[in-house]
Amino acid sequence: MVWLGSHDLIDANCLEVKMNVMRFAKILVWVALFFAAVPPFAAAQKINTSYISITPGSSSVIWVAKETRLFEKHGLDATVIFISGSVRGIQAILAGEIPIGEGGGPGLTSARLAGGDVVAIAGNVNVLPYYLVSHPSIKKAEDLKGKLGGTHIAGTTAEFAVKMGLKKIGLEPAKDVNLRVIGGAIDRMIALQKGIVQFTVVTEAGKAMAEKLGYPTVVDMAGLEIPFPQNGVYTSTKLIRDNPDMVRRYMRAYTEAIHFFKTRKEDTIKIMSKYSRLEDRKLLDQSWDWHAKFIPEAPYAPVEGYQ
Repeated sequence: MVWLGSHDLIDANCLEVKMNVMRFAKILVWVALFFAAVPPFAAAQKINTSYISITPGSSSVIWVAKETRLFEKHGLDATVIFISGSVRGIQAILAGEIPIGEGGGPGLTSARLAGGDVVAIAGNVNVLPYYLVSHPSIKKAEDLKGKLGGTHIAGTTAEFAVKMGLKKIGLEPAKDVNLRVIGGAIDRMIALQKGIVQFTVVTEAGKAMAEKLGYPTVVDMAGLEIPFPQNGVYTSTKLIRDNPDMVRRYMRAYTEAIHFFKTRKEDTIKIMSKYSRLEDRKLLDQSWDWHAKFIPEAPYAPVEGYQ
């Protein structure tokens, strides 16, 4: 039998520690080699997408998808771009600048009739949500005759709504009034305030603003719930054919954003305020209330509205 002194025991312990360290180092090397051989997760797919209004309303769904990182959740690195007006939104898709983005029914119809490759893949406001509002000096609908109204560019949903509203009160847009192209909803409200025009059409947020300023509602088209593709998501058949997975992932993010919008009011209102730059809580509340009611959980494109 060989007896080991204290020196020998220390040496043996040191040797064992060194061997354990070497084993652990080998394990680390093998782990590093393993992960180096495994390809990394695919990077999020870059995509430009657009919204067509800075009014806190239906475009808020895309804002929510961006701010809550739902696009990222579904593998999309989305750059969200503002393009004023439903017609310009459709034109951007036709030009290939925006693969998937917002637009409106009239713009889609015109593009399709002209042979354009654009299709609706979702609808988030499927009624005509407009109110014809006027200067306080206009006491009744007949007083609009001969007055100047503010509208948007030809083919937009706002332009369609102006003409529809006038016809509802028995006026012919082409001969009973004068119409001037002003631009988006906020620009039209500013023009009304400055006296540049005497009437215009607005959606829920604009109606709340008009009421605050003392401007009466002449025609409530929203209350009639006329089936209409006011706002939706559009793309090309080419993209659906060439990259169906990206379209599916976009729509998953979009549908989840609708659920977030309808169930997380406070968080949604913060997002609406950020993009619209409106801080009036009453206006934001009224807009959220209306859109939470009318935006469907399942955002199918409204066949009846297009018909």
